[in-house]
Amino acid sequence: MLLKKYFKSILRLSEILLVTILLGQPIYADNSETANTKGNIVMVTVRAKDSPGGMFLNKVYTEAFKRIGKTFEYKQYPPVRCIVLSDAGKVDGEITRIDRYGAAHPNVIRVEEHHYISGWLALTMNKSLNLNSWESLKNTNHKINFRLGAQGAKLKLHNILKPDNIETVDNIRSGLRKLITGRSDVYVDTESELIPYLLSDEFRQSGIHIAGKMERFTAHAYLHKKNKELVPQLEKVLRKMKAEGLFKKYREQFGYKTLFN
Repeated sequence: MLLKKYFKSILRLSEILLVTILLGQPIYADNSETANTKGNIVMVTVRAKDSPGGMFLNKVYTEAFKRIGKTFEYKQYPPVRCIVLSDAGKVDGEITRIDRYGAAHPNVIRVEEHHYISGWLALTMNKSLNLNSWESLKNTNHKINFRLGAQGAKLKLHNILKPDNIETVDNIRSGLRKLITGRSDVYVDTESELIPYLLSDEFRQSGIHIAGKMERFTAHAYLHKKNKELVPQLEKVLRKMKAEGLFKKYREQFGYKTLFN
């Protein structure tokens, strides 16, 4: 009996330590004010702040929150940490996620006015491979990689392919390198994440090409439910900014383009 209680205590301590590590906070700290509620909105994303998409989003939401009397702070973290921080309300939300992201994350609310239209792309080294949807992978034996934290790809691929044919990678660079070395046949990710890598010195002449567009989606900000009163305000402001031509202006300013429309 004592041994059973001991192991239960060890298990509970392990769970606490895991959450602590993911959140990056001291074990006994009071984290209720991690996201400053006094006019400062802290939001997270995996998107690099200095990428074309990151600069576009930072500009859009800095202006949008300014119009509703808030200061916007852009934070970049790995995908799993973004999810943990956002779901727990340790930050005010996630800057950009695909339209169906909220279905699996009830603690966040989608801002209905999207900030861009994008989609999933499939990359390959095989120039004869042509894909046009997730379904085009059905009944194939391709070895597919996708990025850890890319929830949309995970759901789609696991509904279509055998588990043995699917593998996650830690980041885009790893996924692209596995393509080049022949350790995978296809890498799928969102267009907005892929394009900066494909245009970089490392991969521009690599022979990687786009096998096809897998799915179109709209991308939205998601606010934690503690900020639910800000959602309609933000939607209204974003619509007004679009009408003023600011979205088009910012896209041109930072060279943010899309293959989807």
